[in-house]
Amino acid sequence: MGSLVVIIIIAVVAFVGVRGSRRNREHWLSQLDLPGSWEWEEHDGTLELSGRLNEGRYRFRESSATEEGNWRLEGHSLILTPDGDSQVQAYDLRYFAEGKIGVHGPGREQRIYVKTPSNVVHLHRGSSQ
Repeated sequence: MGSLVVIIIIAVVAFVGVRGSRRNREHWLSQLDLPGSWEWEEHDGTLELSGRLNEGRYRFRESSATEEGNWRLEGHSLILTPDGDSQVQAYDLRYFAEGKIGVHGPGREQRIYVKTPSNVVHLHRGSSQ
């Protein structure tokens, strides 16, 4: 009987812990508010992210170069998979303040992006058209 009580207590603690972690992640994702257009703070360039709060499509525009592909978040890492390239690129994503993030990694060292304000609301289309 005593071991059953211990198992129930452990299950309840695990459930509460997982639920709390999920809520914290959802709160962090809503604070980041990644989908939208981000301007490179000190240079000419943009990062456009579309999709959900934790994954979707991206487009980098810098000078005359453009790169497109899929993005997703894994922990505090921004994972980019360029179209036509199987090589995945991982970048550290840092949240500074509302509308201001840092991206750090190969080829994009210590870049700060500021979100471009927009009054456009993107609607997701269903599978039936």
